[in-house]
Amino acid sequence: SASADVPDVVPEGAKLTLTENVTASIEVKKSKFVAVAGAVDDPASALRFVADVSDPSASHNCYAYKIGNTFRFSDDGEPGGTGGRPIFSALESTDFENVCVVVTRYYGGTQLGTGGLIRAYGGCAAKCLQEGLKFAVEKTETVDAMITAPSPDHLGQIYRAIEKHDATSEDEEFPEDGSVFVQVLIEKSGCDGLADTLRELTNGKATLRVLDD
Repeated sequence: SASADVPDVVPEGAKLTLTENVTASIEVKKSKFVAVAGAVDDPASALRFVADVSDPSASHNCYAYKIGNTFRFSDDGEPGGTGGRPIFSALESTDFENVCVVVTRYYGGTQLGTGGLIRAYGGCAAKCLQEGLKFAVEKTETVDAMITAPSPDHLGQIYRAIEKHDATSEDEEFPEDGSVFVQVLIEKSGCDGLADTLRELTNGKATLRVLDD
């Protein structure tokens, strides 16, 4: 199964994201609630996810997403605060980041009341996110960094170091003074290791500097 590749132990407090969409459903007084959660990169992709998994024939498709410090939720016609907000509360109580949850309600003929709706939407979202832990991976933080060396003669060693530490080369510059700059994208946790390798391979000539956000 997909969960076979997921590490058994994720560091406590680590930010998580999903490797695939997960679903869960509950039934309350003949109303059926179906939740779908998936990984999203930005608000535009979150809204595309909402459009993709929503059921236009259903009574309501409420959603919430959280991407870093950016979030949004929608009640989609349910009484204010009874749909999107409890979904967001369920999401916020987890370590998931860059995740969107859509809960679709199929009306069963019985009014649930404000409290009933909050419990149903929040409960269905929470059940879905609990299921999602089987497909959760630690979300890694990447940073832009600049490698500087006095001469292009060091490019071979620089690219060996980049490859060894799974960094991605984004740009090269060759100033008039004969030096070389290589901008890379790398996991924040790998910066120290890359800097050490660069020093070893170039006898201290190449240096690494993390760029400010």
